[in-house]
This record gives sequence, structure tokens and C-alpha cells, in this order.
Amino acid sequence: MSDRRVRRIAWTLGLAALAVPVSMACEPTLACDTSAAAGLVITVTQGLNGPVLCDAEVTVSDGATTEKVSAQGSPCVYTAAYEKPGTYTVVAAKAGLKSATKTGIVVDNGECHVETQQVTLVLEL
Repeated sequence: MSDRRVRRIAWTLGLAALAVPVSMACEPTLACDTSAAAGLVITVTQGLNGPVLCDAEVTVSDGATTEKVSAQGSPCVYTAAYEKPGTYTVVAAKAGLKSATKTGIVVDNGECHVETQQVTLVLEL
């Protein structure tokens, strides 16, 4: 039976509350907050099991824009692409170490915020 016919019958019988289609009656409401989520959370280390580097030069690009990011917090992380879905390339460098690059990192939209991607770059001697 169509939603239209169910509403007409419900209205005729004085059951206006039943006039709402069943598919609409039980939909949960998602409460999103107003914070901004980082699309990329980047960690840079010296060697595979070495220390986290807080003073690396980290650059994030989506092909249209390029952004240099600085470390924050303890242990240091580099964050970028706030509420900005796209496909990213991340480059980390530090004097005396070989730079590292990761490409094709996809940040998608989630229900409320972007889906954060964790990225680790390892700089070798």
C-alpha cells in the first residue's frame, strides 16, 4: 500500500498521527557539534622505531593548495585539512635525514565531520 493511501485512510479515520509515513516516524536525529575536525593527523619519526620529530618541515597538498604545518601537543602531531575532504600528498623533511612522501591519502566526508586519516612518515638517515 502506498504512503499516500495510508495517509488518506488514517486521515479519514481521524488518526492523523498515523498519516506520517512509517519510514519517517523512526528516523534518528544526528546531533553534530560545531567543532572543526582535522582531515589529517600526521606523525613524523626518525627511523622506524625512533623518536617523534617535532621540528620537521611538513607540507600538505591537495593539488590546488599547499600548506606548511607545524607540530602541536605532546607527543607532537601535525594536523591539516580541517573539514576539507580531498586527496592529499604529505611530505616531511628535516636537515640530515632523507625526506618522506605519502601520496593518495583520501579524506572523505563523514556524517558530521571529515573522516580523519592518521599518517606516519619515517625519515631515515
